[in-house]
Amino acid sequence: MTTLTADITIIGAGMAGASLVHLLAPARAAGMSVALIDRQPLQWQDDSDARPPSFDGRATALSFGTREILNQLGLWDAIASHACPIEHIQVSDEGRFGQAHLHATEQGTPALGYIIENHQLGQALLRDIVNADDLLQLTPLSVEQVKMNADGALLQLSDGRKLQTRLLIMADGGRSPLMTQLGIQSKRNDYGTHALVTQVECDQPHNNWAYERFSQDGPIAFLPLHKNQYAVVWTLDADVIDAMLALDEATLLAKLQQRIGHRVGRLTRIGSRVSYPLALVKASEQVRRSLVLLGNAAHSLHPVAGQGFNLTLRDAASLAEHLNKAALDGLNPGDLNVLERYLKQQVTDQRNTVTASDWLPRLFAQPNALVACARDGGLLALAAMPTARRLFARHAMGQGQRAARIG
Repeated sequence: MTTLTADITIIGAGMAGASLVHLLAPARAAGMSVALIDRQPLQWQDDSDARPPSFDGRATALSFGTREILNQLGLWDAIASHACPIEHIQVSDEGRFGQAHLHATEQGTPALGYIIENHQLGQALLRDIVNADDLLQLTPLSVEQVKMNADGALLQLSDGRKLQTRLLIMADGGRSPLMTQLGIQSKRNDYGTHALVTQVECDQPHNNWAYERFSQDGPIAFLPLHKNQYAVVWTLDADVIDAMLALDEATLLAKLQQRIGHRVGRLTRIGSRVSYPLALVKASEQVRRSLVLLGNAAHSLHPVAGQGFNLTLRDAASLAEHLNKAALDGLNPGDLNVLERYLKQQVTDQRNTVTASDWLPRLFAQPNALVACARDGGLLALAAMPTARRLFARHAMGQGQRAARIG
């Protein structure tokens, strides 16, 4: 059978992999060949069962820093009309007096972030890729086996062909069987909770407010989506999730109303519901010679504060910065020194973001009265100190670290 070749091969055309293809435009222009492999086709109808799972009916939070990256890639104009700006955020502690407000005007930006449905984001990320002449598209195909060798990695494809690549980037999620083949372990810390994800409609417009409400049961987020609709992410204990999913619409709306209060108005309708277990998952290693793990394959976070995709995009931008430079300098993209420089650049951002996403729900779940008073004091201090608010918001907006050089 035919053996294909590529300098860089990306497995997974979800948010991480598709973004990286765009970020590698300078490397592609410099003559470095790039291949993209995915089990699903790169084009689909909105109601098609063939829609890739990364671009399902859920919604994603985009930080303002992510908007800046997408804008530099020329993608923001196609995304902006489908993305709802977050201009204000209320953070509160259920049943207590502590709360703080963040406002875009304090940051001098039009928004703190944006909410977009995954399928709309997917259409924008993949639209130009499907017509790219300098991209080897291997879809719908899967990789059945991977073997590392002196020249990089040799992939056995599901159609019988093989592909030899100098650098393999695995962006195919945290449950990739290929990680097991390569002996890469993941450390998984289960929270014992599930996220219930849905959309609700209210009797009043959201006015671009987002609400993050913490309780001993876990956080709940109401994120503005359409004029009077919110995307909802509700953290629930694993032993009650099935019962909550089975509730009739009126009962579930009443429970949601009780949890969020009437700050969003009266809840009038709820959409379809999905759930997934929550865990902090980190790969034991992210880079080897000729190998990089990206996105959920490298780290999967608690959805609190919506930092998962934003961290992934910053990782992808940093990786692309080093690979684009390698292409211009005539270096092997799989050289371990190149890949370790990428990881060194991102390790602090990853550590800070992972720690915050892990620490916040734990802190607000503590029933201890002294801890609760300290939480309230922290929120009140945040509310009273503009400088602290700006610094806090800056990190939440994905602007608390050095931006990768794109292009």
